[in-house]
Amino acid sequence: MELIFLSILALILSFNIGANNAAASMATAYGSNSISKLGSVSLIFIFVFLGSAIGGENVVKTVGKELIPPTILIDNIYYSFLIVVLPLSAILIANILRVPIATTHVVVCTIIGIGLANEEIYKSSILQIIGWWIISPLAIWLMNYGIGKYLYFKIINYLANNYEEKKVDLVLKIALISSGCFLAFFAGANNSANASATLVSLDLISPKDAALIVGFFMALGALMFGGRIIETVAKGITDICLIRAISVQLTSGVFLCIASIFGIPISLAEIITSGIIGFSCANSGFSRTIKNTNVSKMIKLWTITPILCVLISYFLAGLIR
Repeated sequence: MELIFLSILALILSFNIGANNAAASMATAYGSNSISKLGSVSLIFIFVFLGSAIGGENVVKTVGKELIPPTILIDNIYYSFLIVVLPLSAILIANILRVPIATTHVVVCTIIGIGLANEEIYKSSILQIIGWWIISPLAIWLMNYGIGKYLYFKIINYLANNYEEKKVDLVLKIALISSGCFLAFFAGANNSANASATLVSLDLISPKDAALIVGFFMALGALMFGGRIIETVAKGITDICLIRAISVQLTSGVFLCIASIFGIPISLAEIITSGIIGFSCANSGFSRTIKNTNVSKMIKLWTITPILCVLISYFLAGLIR
């Protein structure tokens, strides 16, 4: 009975991850008015599911078996409930605040807290993941800031002087939607591990099957409730034109692709929002961007949530040990 309840909670978590996190993959396409909100979430549904089904296995293995010894969860089923309930609570708060939360950080930090309480963690895997967490958003921010500051207007002038406006607009919109699909695919590949980690750790399901099932519920969550987060990410930080949107999606997609191949869980919401913030800094300046209510709220939430998850997880794991 406990395992059935745990499986149901894991599917609910995957649904919420899709609504809060995977939805950000099409935020720039929607923000630049290249596609409707319904069109955005529909494409997310298709490509998140495909990405999870085809490429989700590596990250599922990492989160499910390579952060702490799986025997810790096997010996105490309540740890598995903790890994599901804490992220669900964090996502609920994020949905109320209408901001994209780094769900990957919440799940991984909850697992780390459990490992620390039991004095058993795989340090090399965890340090590698934390390194990616630091480098990825900074690199995405820097690349998009550089493009926005030094290349954006040069590209605009070149296209305006050499091609017809209608043709340029059509090609850019096709490129933008295509890059959004690319990003959504690897969002599914990378983020499906967040909800399936406990099921894989307990050997209830194989990593491949877990990625397939969880991927479907993630895609469904994005389709049904992803519109709210798309609105915040796309239009709550800065105005996004086609070239800026393509830049954000491609740079984010490439990082997500590489991370997925190596089995590294990283936050889609964090890297894509970092790219948008990079353009905002180039366009509006650092001080004005930081003063933006949405930006400051996101940064605070991203900073506080992982730390709280480790501490709360460590404390609760100690109580039920």
